[in-house]
Amino acid sequence: MVLWAMDPAERGARLANDALAAAKRAISDQHAWALVEVACASAPDHLVAVRRAYRSLFGCSLEEDAAACPALQDPLRKLLVSLVRSYRCEAEIVDEDVAGLEAAQLAEAIRRRKQPHGDEVIRIVSTRSKHQLRATFRRYEQEHGAGIDEDIAKHSSSHFAKIFRSAVWCLTSPEKHFAEAIRYSILGFGTDEGTLTRAIVSGAEIGMERIKEEYKARFKTTVTSDVVGDTSGYYKDFLLTLVGSED
Repeated sequence: MVLWAMDPAERGARLANDALAAAKRAISDQHAWALVEVACASAPDHLVAVRRAYRSLFGCSLEEDAAACPALQDPLRKLLVSLVRSYRCEAEIVDEDVAGLEAAQLAEAIRRRKQPHGDEVIRIVSTRSKHQLRATFRRYEQEHGAGIDEDIAKHSSSHFAKIFRSAVWCLTSPEKHFAEAIRYSILGFGTDEGTLTRAIVSGAEIGMERIKEEYKARFKTTVTSDVVGDTSGYYKDFLLTLVGSED
């Protein structure tokens, strides 16, 4: 309830700060995911508002704290700092020549050199507009027979590659990332309530209908049934309110 009631920019700032504070001990998927979600899943103006709220609340910049976080090491630190400091153009104009060139650069790094952490890769994903990135990733799939997210998973098993794939999803099809985050939070012994709450609260603003469709297609079950099976009481009721009805 506290997260949902917050101004979205303040919520993003506090989630990012909590992730960085927890990551001082060790960087985990859920800590990195929180930063990726703040940086990539919403509109560019939202990230600007988050950075402004972060400075107001904590007296320093989000990018400075990310860069100084002792648990973050390059190349993951470089990726996350680049993402949280970015400002993307929201125009729908797409340059197909650039899309083709950068699709080739991404394929060279990911498929041939198996280095998704290369400087050109980070530059592309941290500076291009979401419309331009969709065109680039579409060209990538057309020319190489597999989606960039598939190739990231196929050609690298590093922690960086997993977070990089989440960034790709959040930038162009955030329902994929939030479906995975929800599923991750309920698998195994116990429930990762922090990740589950964040994914559903943030996902409700991104587009819960698309998340539910993606979840059902990938995991052959529903968000509703998994939330019911793993939570209880008012907590369960509130999450189900945000999830909404499912057939």
